[in-house]
This record gives sequence, structure tokens and C-alpha cells, in this order.
Amino acid sequence: MARERIYSSSAERQKAYRERLTLNRESAPAPPVPKKSRQPSRPKRLAAVERELRTLTTELQSWLDHLPEFLEDSDLAELLSQAIEQLTDVADLVADITLPRGFGRD
Repeated sequence: MARERIYSSSAERQKAYRERLTLNRESAPAPPVPKKSRQPSRPKRLAAVERELRTLTTELQSWLDHLPEFLEDSDLAELLSQAIEQLTDVADLVADITLPRGFGRD
């Protein structure tokens, strides 16, 4: 026994399929809009810069402390010590910066 035809032609079948697709699209919920990530405040970003400078300084100091004996008086050791000194000065300068609070919160 053959199955009863629902549609009289393939064109009708295609039309019904397209209608079902548009109904499904309309009833489907819209995808959520991704939230923008907020950038940290300026004082927090400035504190992060200072932390990063201090971290870099300690890493360079560790590198200098673990140099082999034959490199202790080399150009590398001198450059490392200069970089450590300069980074420490910059970190101190960054730490001394006082940003205005703004918007009547002064």
C-alpha cells in the first residue's frame, strides 16, 4: 500500500517547507547581544602599570642575582643594573601620580 501524498507537486512541498522555515525563524528568540566589557578606571589602570613595573623590576633583579660569576662584571650585568634602577625610578614616579577624581568628587 502506497503512502498518501500530502502535496500534489514538488513545488507545493517546497513552498510549505519555506513557510515552515520562516515561521521557525520568527518564533525563535533573538540571540543575546554581547555585553561590552568595561575598561577599568584610570586609577586602577595606573596601579596596574605600577604593579607591572615592580614585577618587571623583581624579575630583572632575580636575573641579575642568578648570573654566573664570570658575567658579574660584564656589560650584561651593568645593563641589567641600569634597567633595574631606571624601572625603580619610573615605578616611584608612577606611584606619586595623583589623578583628579573628577565629576565633583574632588
